[in-house]
Amino acid sequence: MKYSLTPLSVRLPLGADKILNSLVKNLHISKGEFIRSAILEKIEDALDIKLIKDTARKNKKLYSLEEVKRELDMED
Repeated sequence: MKYSLTPLSVRLPLGADKILNSLVKNLHISKGEFIRSAILEKIEDALDIKLIKDTARKNKKLYSLEEVKRELDMED
């Protein structure tokens, strides 16, 4: 699947940039890929939180992972 990408500039403190350089080198990925992945993960988390809050506001029953595992007999 092809995506249309938008350029983005990020300013980091020198210490964070040094850590990022070392990290991406060890992971064998580019800075862009690392940052893109982190941003998309953060967006996904924010959308999940919004969905949970919206569901709770509608007074729908929420189940913890432990409750679901118990119900499906998938306990560790």
